[in-house]
Amino acid sequence: MAKKSNATARERHAARPSLRIGDRIRILEISEDVKDPNFDLRDAEHKEMRTAELFRFCLGRVFTVFAFDRYGNVELHVSNSPAVRKKFGKWHSIWCEPKFVKLVKRKKLSS
Repeated sequence: MAKKSNATARERHAARPSLRIGDRIRILEISEDVKDPNFDLRDAEHKEMRTAELFRFCLGRVFTVFAFDRYGNVELHVSNSPAVRKKFGKWHSIWCEPKFVKLVKRKKLSS
């Protein structure tokens, strides 16, 4: 049996070397598909979920890093923001590629 490579684990870690859970980040960019104002009009499910509209609304805003997925994407519970909650309601999370966010404030490490 061939030895399993750790390259993917290293690549995932390299994708987010400067971010940690609890850090505050600003969303600087979103993927091209959700920039399209007609993205949410494709079908009933997209229209109800308003995913692209939510991403566009979050652009430029600051959120707290909640977690990372197995690909290194940043999980943000955006409905913790009063502005997002007012417009979209509760229980909204999005995942962003690390290249689309910028660290605003580092979470203090407890001693």
